[in-house]
Amino acid sequence: MVSIKESNQPHYSLNIIRQSAQKSNFRYDGRQVDRDIRNLGYTGDDVKSCISNINTDQFQKSIQYENATYDVYISDYQKHDDAPIDKIYMKLRLLSNGELQIAGIGSFHLKRL
Repeated sequence: MVSIKESNQPHYSLNIIRQSAQKSNFRYDGRQVDRDIRNLGYTGDDVKSCISNINTDQFQKSIQYENATYDVYISDYQKHDDAPIDKIYMKLRLLSNGELQIAGIGSFHLKRL
């Protein structure tokens, strides 16, 4: 049985998360994340921009599994002025080498301006 604990406090520094994203120092945790990003039509630059601009108000919870802890954020992201706004769900964690691991990313829905 997998033990999961949730907290309403972030586990990682948001400033370090944003800095890692701004430096493109991130990786996707598996093919599903990569596929989800492609399905949204996002490039690495879109992911970089989306994560670089998250703020503390967008924090949802911290999830602690047996082997890893993730901070969950939900952010509105718009690729360009004519694009719809995507509501993006992100599970993020910082690795010991300072790299940002994106373990989950998905869109809840699109909303038009």
